[in-house]
Amino acid sequence: MARPRVRLVVTADDFGYCPRRDEGIVEAFLAGAVTSVSLLVNGAAAESAAELAGRYQIPTGLHANLSEGRPVGPACHGASTLLSPEGFFLGKMGFREAVAAGDVALPQVREELEAQLIRFRELLGGDPTHVDGHQHVHVLPGGRMPSWA
Repeated sequence: MARPRVRLVVTADDFGYCPRRDEGIVEAFLAGAVTSVSLLVNGAAAESAAELAGRYQIPTGLHANLSEGRPVGPACHGASTLLSPEGFFLGKMGFREAVAAGDVALPQVREELEAQLIRFRELLGGDPTHVDGHQHVHVLPGGRMPSWA
């Protein structure tokens, strides 16, 4: 009996975090060490990373982020349970603590994740090949990906 074919997928996350990191990720993709990337749509280099993904036809997913940087959704315009008073996400441990304390409004999580999907579509012109979570926020209660993910 023939064995099932196994395909290894190696995803480089944090694509769009900064240009230097993106250069290394593209080099790894071109060398065959990486098979896909996950884009931080709120990263400092998200636009240039999206351009690189298109230029090199890199399969690209959404790296959903609720822990670092600034939001792209409605939360960026006012108070949110996802943000510090300075307007930044709470950080990995801050987010985890807020979730554990029941201080995160789940509708705000959904709004931000939907806004990140919209931003992804704006940058790449289509849907992500996959969705994963920055700093593993997708595995936390309350950080679960919405049904579209």
